[in-house]
Amino acid sequence: MGEIMNFTQTMEKKSTLKPVEEEVQEVSELLRESAALNYPMLQALLKAIIEAGGKRLRPMMALLAARLPGQIETIEHEKLLQVAAAVEMLHTATLVHDDTIDEALLRRGSPTLNSVLSGSTVILVGDYLFAQSAILITKPGNPNVVKIFAECLATICDGELTQIFSSRSWKQSKEEYYKRIYCKTAVLFATACELGAIMGKADEALVAKMRRFGHLLGMGFQIIDDIIDFKPAAITGKATGGDLRQGIVTLPTMTFFEKGEPTEVEFVKKLVQRQNASEEEISRAVELIGASGAFEIAYEEAKDFILRAKELLNDVPESDSKTRLLEIADYSLAREK
Repeated sequence: MGEIMNFTQTMEKKSTLKPVEEEVQEVSELLRESAALNYPMLQALLKAIIEAGGKRLRPMMALLAARLPGQIETIEHEKLLQVAAAVEMLHTATLVHDDTIDEALLRRGSPTLNSVLSGSTVILVGDYLFAQSAILITKPGNPNVVKIFAECLATICDGELTQIFSSRSWKQSKEEYYKRIYCKTAVLFATACELGAIMGKADEALVAKMRRFGHLLGMGFQIIDDIIDFKPAAITGKATGGDLRQGIVTLPTMTFFEKGEPTEVEFVKKLVQRQNASEEEISRAVELIGASGAFEIAYEEAKDFILRAKELLNDVPESDSKTRLLEIADYSLAREK
């Protein structure tokens, strides 16, 4: 993976994209303002979650997609920021709900709301964030943008329901897995890119291409996420094998079911089907899956998705925005946490 660009270093460079970097900071400020609550302890926890938003990839992609058409002078700055913030707020809301559903106590090494508040309270906080994302997306006054955003939210919820009802079952096809990770992750990447292109006054062909770019990139991103889930907690900031603990079968485990030794496969299948597996059993399952070559095979699938995403931009005119989108694609494949 030595050819992969260093996204962090690129983000720190001075370039003609400095206005985008400044806009990302404005998006963060919008998020802080929109997530304000009149409960000091809860507000402090919520602020920490907002501040821990990582590299803001989804709003960054929206901001960059808006610049691809090359009509920067026609972009309505405030409305674009509202759309980008709405996308990130929706993402944050899904994380809050995910942590509750998964009973996760840590995210990126920091305590989740779920670790200090009751489940019902956390669900209400997540609902509040969903509502704030809806308020933000209506502010630009574009009914088509609101429709696309609403469809994205419905898809995410459908994905969560699918994951809940398919947990503890190892009998899942790759097609079912692909649908699940599209709903879980890729649809929000696709929506961010599509809405950004719309706000940038792109024609229909480029809007469709940017949605497809986000879709493919998001699929690869989530497969990498599913590989990272098996890494040590010291690297990821969350429990190793979290999906296995929840009975969720992801691509590495599916691949292991096809490639592993029958007795070892049977052990992992039984572990998926039951709750309260011991740490020793989880560790053994992680070791068996890793030894089968499943991670490497899953990585190649992620790479294929991301390369296909990058190829979509081949005939898009060269620009700093295009270069940065390609760098985000490279980063998504190279990341380790």
